[in-house]
Amino acid sequence: MIHLLIAWRNLWFKPVQSMLTVAVVATSLAMTITVMLLASSIQGGLIKAAEPFDLIVGAKGSPNQLVLNTVFLQDVPIGNIDYSLTRELAANPLVATAIPIGFGDNYRGYRIVGTEAAIFEHRIKAGQLPWIQLAQGHPFREQYEAVIGAKTAAETGLKLGDQFVSSHGVVAGGESHADKKFTVVGVMRPLNGPYDQAIFVSLASIWDVHSHAHEEEGTGKDNDLDNHNQTKQGAEDEHNNHSDQDNERQHIRGNDDEHHQEEELGTTVVLVKPKGYAEAMRLYQEFQKDKRAQLIFPAQVVVKLFAILGEGEKVLSMIGYAVFAMAMLLVSFSLYWSALSRSRERAVLRALGASRKDIFTIILAEGMLLVCSGILLGILAGHGLFTLIAGALQKKTAVAITGAFSTAEAYTIIAILLVSIIASVIPALHTAKSNIAADL
Repeated sequence: MIHLLIAWRNLWFKPVQSMLTVAVVATSLAMTITVMLLASSIQGGLIKAAEPFDLIVGAKGSPNQLVLNTVFLQDVPIGNIDYSLTRELAANPLVATAIPIGFGDNYRGYRIVGTEAAIFEHRIKAGQLPWIQLAQGHPFREQYEAVIGAKTAAETGLKLGDQFVSSHGVVAGGESHADKKFTVVGVMRPLNGPYDQAIFVSLASIWDVHSHAHEEEGTGKDNDLDNHNQTKQGAEDEHNNHSDQDNERQHIRGNDDEHHQEEELGTTVVLVKPKGYAEAMRLYQEFQKDKRAQLIFPAQVVVKLFAILGEGEKVLSMIGYAVFAMAMLLVSFSLYWSALSRSRERAVLRALGASRKDIFTIILAEGMLLVCSGILLGILAGHGLFTLIAGALQKKTAVAITGAFSTAEAYTIIAILLVSIIASVIPALHTAKSNIAADL
């Protein structure tokens, strides 16, 4: 205990030098911990967000953009595909379910997702509860009924029975569809994913809003949900060749003219659940030859996106390790010069009866006090910085980002301690073996 007390007093003899050493150790560890936590938690959050989307079929273009828009509700839609493709997929023997999803409007920046009631029966895995669970109310049954996400409800103040109007576009500030009001009929339980910030309505409602907007403008103005086809001629005749939809879809559409709207407005993507892995691969092969749309595996795209982000992670990790190496050099030099500057004091201690082992222990204790203080501050700073960054990212993307003390973090701390011991032992051995007579 006396060795530790003497070491503590020695460190306070030069407080600026000691605090600088602690700060460098803390900074290096904080950077390393923050990068590790962000890398692991972001990857886990991205993969979790993609779980409900086995396959998605969308317009030709960038797969990354298609995933960002569909899975994470970021970026803008690539374009649209004909609704007839939804029918084809639903009738395909390789497909268990095919659910259309349309984007193009928002409420105060919260994306409105046009879809069908089947989305509320969609399961990530067979035997599990449906992906979307309601905390209040019921799924939409009629046009202009809406089911809102947990964060949408919390951040907008919307509740059951409230009405709102949508705005054009996927970001706030677009032209308002003031003549068409949606009524909140359901509030979702938290999904811990991007769709906590969504608003689900019937796809027929989206079609009706945009069809009505076109009638008022009289120009066939382009919009996100129908930018692939402005003025199709003869589509109303073509719809007679399509088979009737099931009772639920007919009920939501509400009138015979909706078949024309299907072809006119289409849908952004189709969420596809294949009957199995083999069926998914066969379906993928089929779409390799299809010129109308592309089929992608969102999980694969997410892995590729994270691989790109991983390069940045490596750079940050290398910077953290470089700072750590500098910290260890600083610890070693600090202890060495401290030993030289107080060589006379150490010689006096030796003359008073202190052994070489006592001197060695005191100098080693100084190094451990510096490093352990830096490690403690580094852990607190690393987790604190991670919490701030994760909170900002989660608010922006709604991707669940949670971090906990990991084995990788424990190994990093152990490595720092081992290197610190080596850095402290070198000056301790040098001082312990010094000549007393020369120092006096």
